[in-house]
Amino acid sequence: MKSYLSKLALIGLLFVVSCTKKDVVFEETLPTYNNAFILSLESDKTAITFLDENQLATQNVHVFDNAESTSFSSYNNELYIVSQNGPSYISKVNTENLEVEESITSSNVSSPSYLQMYSKTDGLVINTSGSGRNRNYNLCHVNTTTGIGDAITDVSNKILFNNSALILDAENVLIADGKELVVMNITTKEFTSAITFDDAISGLLKDKNGSIWVAKEKRATDATFTKLNANYSINETVTVTDTAINLFKNSILTMNSESTNAFWSESASGKIYTFDTETKVIEEFATPINEGIALNTVVKQHPKTKQVYVIGLEDFMDPDNSVLVIYNLDKTVANTVTKVGASPIDLYFSDKEFIN
Repeated sequence: MKSYLSKLALIGLLFVVSCTKKDVVFEETLPTYNNAFILSLESDKTAITFLDENQLATQNVHVFDNAESTSFSSYNNELYIVSQNGPSYISKVNTENLEVEESITSSNVSSPSYLQMYSKTDGLVINTSGSGRNRNYNLCHVNTTTGIGDAITDVSNKILFNNSALILDAENVLIADGKELVVMNITTKEFTSAITFDDAISGLLKDKNGSIWVAKEKRATDATFTKLNANYSINETVTVTDTAINLFKNSILTMNSESTNAFWSESASGKIYTFDTETKVIEEFATPINEGIALNTVVKQHPKTKQVYVIGLEDFMDPDNSVLVIYNLDKTVANTVTKVGASPIDLYFSDKEFIN
């Protein structure tokens, strides 16, 4: 039970041919791909479900030997899979066929989980160790040749443990280190403290305008969204006044780079909320339990269609009983897809044709 419960915590181009006046002028619309991959958190393998442009799900389109894969990561439109157990801890895969192009099989730490590459060869990865109150979340350097290194001592062992803990901004990687926003220069590898908040950071976001926002959970004080200046000082702070919103660290906070809307799931109610970084409006977006999702595990907005994909389980105790609900921006349900993988844990939108 403990092992199971720990698992719960991817468009058109228009080509115009101009000819002489005696020739026929025509337009050819090339295919627009609207595909997605869903990652399953399984103890003995890595399994991927493919969701085609008609939103039909095919489970196990590719299965890897790596165990307990926890997240997708993308850098320069290249897809990485992070696994807590090998043989490959980090795998770069081709999104047209899911074949592995590069693997990192060496790690000095246990259970790597979340990755932010900042070049083709280097990045930062978060790992976990220990258990219960002694659980630590450390940050490590990763290199495609030397592998995953030791825990970095320039930061604490309380790094935010989710996909929004690390964000690349030009020559820096921003790091959610407990209550502290830390900046690492990718050239010098030097770490500096930018801001210390009064409660823990629950996520780092960058909107389509390039603005960076820091979300802070409600503990001693109200939850907030703080916009940063270019030098990472505070530009403005939006306080969350809705008492039902906590923005806790496990809220699956997410925002894609083509949007101004952040989305997250409130752990107490399961309701999905949204924050618009332009209008500063915070509002309830959806109640997935009404569509049969008892436990939310993924919340992501499609970068092109702007629809919001919420994945979860119909039953807390049955990881095979997964369901995807796709919401339009007007909060109506566009589609519901069942059986999208066992214990679905992450989602990647692809604009490439997938050949199964």
